[in-house]
Amino acid sequence: MVSGLPRVVLQSATDPIYNVEQIIEGFTQVAQNGDPLSLVLLAVGGLLTALAAGGFGVLAVGGLGSAIVRSIARSPPPEGEAQ
Repeated sequence: MVSGLPRVVLQSATDPIYNVEQIIEGFTQVAQNGDPLSLVLLAVGGLLTALAAGGFGVLAVGGLGSAIVRSIARSPPPEGEAQ
């Protein structure tokens, strides 16, 4: 253990599961606060994040699919010609 650093700092720097748990707890505390503006901002942020992740996923799958289809559909060069 590194001297001088609290255990929480070391755990959060090395454990991604702990980080996710802390994020969920933070969002839960904001949602339970009851402030309407916080709830709206939390919902809009979640929606934008979901749309961005979904858009990236669609583009990534489309790019991979296009590359695979082009590589399968490419005909071999005729024999006797230089490449």
